[in-house]
Order: sequence, then C-alpha cells, then structure tokens
Amino acid sequence: MNTPRGGIVDRIRHPEHTGENRCLPCTAVNAGIAVALGVAVGIGVAPAAGAVVVAASLAAIWLRGYLVPGTPQLTKRYLPKRVLALFGKVPDEPGQRAADAAADVDPESYLLSEGVLVETDDGSDLTYAPWFASAWRAHLDGDEIDDAAAVTRIADIGEVDDASLVVEERGNAVFAAVDGERVGHWVSRAAFRADVAADRVLRERSDGWSNLSQSARSTVLGGLRLFVETCPSCGGDVSLGEEVVSSCCTTRDVVVARCEGCDARLLEIEPGSLDTAAD
Repeated sequence: MNTPRGGIVDRIRHPEHTGENRCLPCTAVNAGIAVALGVAVGIGVAPAAGAVVVAASLAAIWLRGYLVPGTPQLTKRYLPKRVLALFGKVPDEPGQRAADAAADVDPESYLLSEGVLVETDDGSDLTYAPWFASAWRAHLDGDEIDDAAAVTRIADIGEVDDASLVVEERGNAVFAAVDGERVGHWVSRAAFRADVAADRVLRERSDGWSNLSQSARSTVLGGLRLFVETCPSCGGDVSLGEEVVSSCCTTRDVVVARCEGCDARLLEIEPGSLDTAAD
C-alpha cells in the first residue's frame, strides 16, 4: 500500500512509540502532565488558553507517544513498580514466565521421551537426535516460506482458521494475531522457520504431538530452539550469550541464542529459565 510521504504529520509522528507500540504508562504520565499544564495556564492566563494547551499537548502525545522528551527513560527510572505492574510492564521474576508457560508440559522431559533430544557423547549436555536433526534440516531446505505460506504454517501450529489469521513482520520479529488477539510471536524469521520445520517433523514422527495443547506445543518448540546449533536461515553457527534488553519502561538481562553469521536471534529467555530447565 502506497501512502504519501513528507507531510507535516508524517514528519512529527513517531511510529516506534505509537499505535501498537504505544506505552500506556508513558502515555498516562504525559497525559497527566498535559492536563496539569493546561490547568495552570487556564488559571494563570485564561481558560481558553488552558484548553488550547491541553488540546495541543494531547495531539503531540497521540502523534509522538509522549510530550516530555526523554519520557521512556524517566518513566523507567522514577515510576514505581506497582504502577508499572498495573500496565503489565514489570517483568516476571527470572524463570517465572518459563515455569508458567511450561505448566502443561516439561519440554525437556517430553523431548527426551520422544527421542528428539539425546545426550552428547561426553554426557555433559543435550543435543538433537541424528534422525531429528536430519529431518528438521530437510524441511528447512525444502520449505520456501513466503507470506501466504507463513499464514498456513502458523495456522497449522496454532490450529486456527487461516482465513482469520493476520501475520506481520515488524522489524526482525514475526507476529500472528486472530481478531486482534496475538496468537504467536517469534523474535525473528529464523526462529519462525525453526518452529515451522520442527512442528512438521513432530507431526510426522511423534504420536503424542497432536495430543498436546496449543500452548504446550509452543512451549516445546521454544525449548527446542535452545539446542539449535546452525541457523535455520543462513546455516551459520548459533551461540548463547547474555544481553541487556531495554524496553520503554524496563531493562532486563536475557540469554540470547544468536546466529554468528546473519545475527538473527533464535531465542530470548530469562537467565533463570535455564536453571528451571536444569532442575
């Protein structure tokens, strides 16, 4: 879809802080500032002037996501966690999200029982079983995923109607939604391709795969990416490392599986999740 560019509104608008990317805590703080500023002007100058200030300030918040420069950093530093929690902005304790997500199934136990994972020769770690690694790579090499195919593959994984499924790529990430509700999120197209190939192999070779709930399958597929050694997109080596991820209101340490060749992220989890998986 082509849209005219270069207008005043387009130059002012900050899409990284508006629309689906809008931060509710930042918006709430700035709206409060706008109202307070408008009241002060209305009392000190004239009610009409105050109304103009409020209208102009709210327009700026709508277009830019915030009124006060540096709002994301200020909100992150000074807004109490209990306030951020009201908007779902406080990250869980390390490992909690993984534990909650895995309530239906323990990925490692399931994958070991199905013979998908085996111990390395020295017994110090786990790796893909040769049969799974071969079948997984065969699906990756033989499955070209364009936009139409992406919808079909995600519909298969989530068992949803592909007619109502919307798939979008934002930055490097892949999002899937049905009627505005998110049903899937991958940190990169490489991660998405890894899950698609793994899902197809498990559908063919695991009798119990179809008996798992959709959330349990998603958990298992995410767990499988922890053991990816070669990138699904470029074939480069994948390594694990710790990074700091910053959102508008929080910062957190994460363990990232990243391709050394194309720099694609395959996995992003809380450090405590690794301890939970090892328990």
